Amino acid sequence: MLRLLVYRPRRRPLRRGAAPLLVAPLLALGVGAAAVVVTVAASAGCSSGGTVPLPETPFPDATRAALDAAVAKTMADFGFPGAAVGIWMPSKGNYVAMHGAADPATGRALQRGDHFRIGSITKTFTITALLRLADEKKLSLNDPVSKYLDFVPNGQNITLRMMANMTSGLFNYSEDDPWVDTIFGDTQRVWTPRELVDVGLKHDPYFDPGQGWHYSNTNTVLLGMVIEKVTGKPVGEVFAEKLFRPLGLKNTNWPASSAIPAPFARGVTEQTLDGKRADATERNPSWAYTAGQIISTLDDLKVWVRSYATGSLLSREMQAERLTWVTLPPNTPQRAYGLGIGTDNGWLGHTGELPGYNTAAFFLPEQDAVIVVMVNSDIPKDKLNPAPALFKALAEVVTPGNVPH
Repeated sequence: MLRLLVYRPRRRPLRRGAAPLLVAPLLALGVGAAAVVVTVAASAGCSSGGTVPLPETPFPDATRAALDAAVAKTMADFGFPGAAVGIWMPSKGNYVAMHGAADPATGRALQRGDHFRIGSITKTFTITALLRLADEKKLSLNDPVSKYLDFVPNGQNITLRMMANMTSGLFNYSEDDPWVDTIFGDTQRVWTPRELVDVGLKHDPYFDPGQGWHYSNTNTVLLGMVIEKVTGKPVGEVFAEKLFRPLGLKNTNWPASSAIPAPFARGVTEQTLDGKRADATERNPSWAYTAGQIISTLDDLKVWVRSYATGSLLSREMQAERLTWVTLPPNTPQRAYGLGIGTDNGWLGHTGELPGYNTAAFFLPEQDAVIVVMVNSDIPKDKLNPAPALFKALAEVVTPGNVPH
């Protein structure tokens, strides 16, 4: 859910992006925490092995036609250049289709291997790395952040778990208007994680630790800093060692600059100082850090969302921690947030957005189904983001009993 708490159509560089899908903005939450545990088939122990490739037997012609129509309608409604779509349902069929252009200027068609910036789906990697360290007894989710970082106000009362499930109360730095003006004015500036969190920490918290829920990129940047502190390694190396290589994610990377690996989709945005449409492809993503910096592809996200939704790299106990849902209003048991993962009417996953890009990647345990949608535009319509809207349209065709809210 990458939309900011207050919808501001020209000023949302890292909109709240996670499942629940948030096809409507969340409001501020009340106090008092409630949680419910959902059990999903998980690995018997911490695994370093990859996943079995899912077959790609096509859906029947009528289903494919309905899916094509759903994509075409959403593209027409939102006007985005292109969409990479993958649906894998072993019991029903599969649908992998590239629609529209990777490059609006040249008209180059999207390719299956095109790279996209995945925005807040990065959070799922960050939290999985954190949970692996917890499995290894390198840290505890109940540790206060002050054990690792001594500059966080009230850090002795804010746990790593609170930051992972967005109940810390820490202000979201990407809701600071002067900072937004700065990153729109200098899209190549390189930001340090400490510079980012300092923007958030200069504001009063939304609420006392554990007494509310508010999606905040500050939380996940701080967790990236904790991971580096505990491991003594750059977070990109930790991701490669603990996540990318074990799962064979050869086209997923932690960018060291504004460059994006070829082939790639060029992203269009209206997140600019003057609100005019622009190409955002080569903006430096350092301002997103472990809240939104990763680059990936359709097929890598297929593997990734199934892995972290089932806990293939974690112990059963740690996966159960991840799937403990915070049901503070407006969340409900059907639509809620856990540790860097959301649930929406049975689907588990996250959405993501950076200027120019919007992605949704979800897993439906009861049907062993995966849907990944990657769009090279973040331009909304009627306060709806393009990828979640397209995901919902596809689910209405293939899983009418599990349509996200």
